[in-house]
Amino acid sequence: MPERVAFVEVGPAGGHRLVAGGLTVLERRVRELAKAGATRVVVAAEPVDFGRPLPVEVEFVGAGAAAPDDAERARGDVLAGVEVVDVASCKRAEWAVLRSMNKSFEGPVDALINWRVSMRITRQLAKTRLTPNHVTLVAITVGVVASLLLLLRGDRLALAVAGVLLQLNSILDSCDGELARLRFQYSKLGQWLDNLSDDLVDNLFIASAGLMLGGVWAVLGVAAAGGRLFASVVIYVLVYRRTGTGDVFAFRYWFESVDDTPDQIYDPTSILTWIRAMGRRDTYVFTWMVVCLVGFAPWVVGHGLAISAVAVAMILAHLWKIRGQAATT
Repeated sequence: MPERVAFVEVGPAGGHRLVAGGLTVLERRVRELAKAGATRVVVAAEPVDFGRPLPVEVEFVGAGAAAPDDAERARGDVLAGVEVVDVASCKRAEWAVLRSMNKSFEGPVDALINWRVSMRITRQLAKTRLTPNHVTLVAITVGVVASLLLLLRGDRLALAVAGVLLQLNSILDSCDGELARLRFQYSKLGQWLDNLSDDLVDNLFIASAGLMLGGVWAVLGVAAAGGRLFASVVIYVLVYRRTGTGDVFAFRYWFESVDDTPDQIYDPTSILTWIRAMGRRDTYVFTWMVVCLVGFAPWVVGHGLAISAVAVAMILAHLWKIRGQAATT
């Protein structure tokens, strides 16, 4: 693999030493360059102690030094198009970086509502020593408390509070990913924990809503949670066999190409994307919060059962199709 060298220059104001999103501006630029494919970064500035290992070799040379031949030139004090020269410009750059982290294939509620809260929370979390996994564990706790409120109290006030807590769980579910991308703290454990926690919280909430209502609703709630659990387990197994990860966005139904990117699968111009949006977590959790606030718990069970039925039917059809494809090869 040929060496790709990036030559980084900084301005006299020293903006590269300021902290944006939990990292100095310079460290963020170095990590961005490494992510873009640089194998060595030469920085024309006084040496800086980054405090932790970097994914690329960094060499400091004197200010005004000539760039190595064929090196890619970059600024070490510019983030998301904002030149950092003081605290005010650093804050603008930090927000610009946060806004650039939106997933292009996120659900409608995330895209229109949740990010406005989650990114402000993430911005504050970046100033702490909390990791994305810590945030995920807090989100799980919030979701479990929401379900316990339904089981232990079961009155209208508890239902309303539980709905709000579930929506808070959904927002925090965005924060852990945002924090991971903001501070480059990715991990396989975090990926598994993030995805499994969604299934745990949602299935527990559906089952708890059914048990709170009692009678046939209890049976339907438990059945809905069980069906969703079955579909999720199959997806995790298939994704892990193909990719070795727990990335559920890597799952492809039989009618989709494994080479299609998430942006292609969730193309906003496709009618299938909007149909899928009805079963995406940000959408149904927001809907559940609304119906919980108005005291209509049966909707949670009925909607959960509908999502579960579709998920099970699609997974069974998928298993049937790939079994048939395997038999003909």
